[in-house]
Amino acid sequence: MRNYSFLLLIVINVFSVSCYYRYPSSVRGTVVSTTTGYPIGYGYFDPEYNYGGFNENELIIEGSKKWSDTLNLTKKERKAQSKAQWTTIQKVIVGRSLDSIKGNPVPGAVYIGPLQLYADETEVANIHWQEFMYYINRDSVLFHELNLLPDTSVIKLNKSDYYYYGLSPAEGIKPITSYFYHPEYLYYPVVGVSHEQAVAYCKWRSKVVTAQHNTNQKSKQKLKINYRLPTEQEWEVIAAGGLDKKKLPFSSYTGLNVRYKVNPKAASFIAKKTVEPKSVAQIEQDLKETEVHDQPLNVKRPLPYFLQFRTPAYVYSGIPNDYGLFNILGNVAEMVAEKGIAKGGSWKDELSNSKITDSQLYTSPSDKVGFRCVCEVELMK
Repeated sequence: MRNYSFLLLIVINVFSVSCYYRYPSSVRGTVVSTTTGYPIGYGYFDPEYNYGGFNENELIIEGSKKWSDTLNLTKKERKAQSKAQWTTIQKVIVGRSLDSIKGNPVPGAVYIGPLQLYADETEVANIHWQEFMYYINRDSVLFHELNLLPDTSVIKLNKSDYYYYGLSPAEGIKPITSYFYHPEYLYYPVVGVSHEQAVAYCKWRSKVVTAQHNTNQKSKQKLKINYRLPTEQEWEVIAAGGLDKKKLPFSSYTGLNVRYKVNPKAASFIAKKTVEPKSVAQIEQDLKETEVHDQPLNVKRPLPYFLQFRTPAYVYSGIPNDYGLFNILGNVAEMVAEKGIAKGGSWKDELSNSKITDSQLYTSPSDKVGFRCVCEVELMK
């Protein structure tokens, strides 16, 4: 029997204050890619980190969170719900098995038992797409044929949010003005990509992760690792997390509310990014005095001015669902295999339109549509 990552959520939530640094950020990266397993740094893909900047992990004061549940289930009802969930996540609903695969050979992904596949822990982020472009760009002809650059015009940053490599505008340095290339948004979801571009990314990732695994001397099994977009039905199974999507339209997030404090040390960081401009001093004062009343999904909702940004959120923000996936609902709507359909709602969609069974339609690249991959693994014959 495989271990299910959602069982770790209790541990993650209990020890969140001490362990939230386990997630990479714009100021604290990783030595290997979280989506390919390739090394990161000199001689390989070497992104521009925001060393010395504000760490996205510290935006919300973890110890300040107070959760409430409006469902008000009895102890008996909760026990019955948990039992039904456990039964569901143990039931395989596809005609394939991963029992012969040893360990987890898939970088940055978690196991989805009923589907016998893996799903990305987070939405594909800007840093992942930059890595993709870096390696494809080694073949300049292929790069131009694929047309891989996202539509960077879909998100417009404040001028105060332009990045000057730690220098001041007065020094004549041309700033980074694009959300996609901006070092502070490395681990924010890539947007402005088409369905065809997302499929091209999946094909490339399949090739490099398969090669990376099979050339590793420690790998005892030769595998074929195939990334793709999930079907709409698969996506709903993953988002439901073993719960009844009709009774609980937002899975385990249904009925949850949270109160929290935003870190006053984030005032300078926030001042650059808010829709409504305010001084750093004013923001810092308001952060000290305000407890935010919120719900756990990054959808369109009333928020204090200091949390109203021009972009979606950090891909590791919020709490993961019962399989261990972040932002499966909200943040960006996620493309599925059926072209023109996205799921989960986004930072620009109302909660009422972001239920598991809802679909968001798109016809072109957008600031509210991104994607995550699923992955099938099989032994090579």
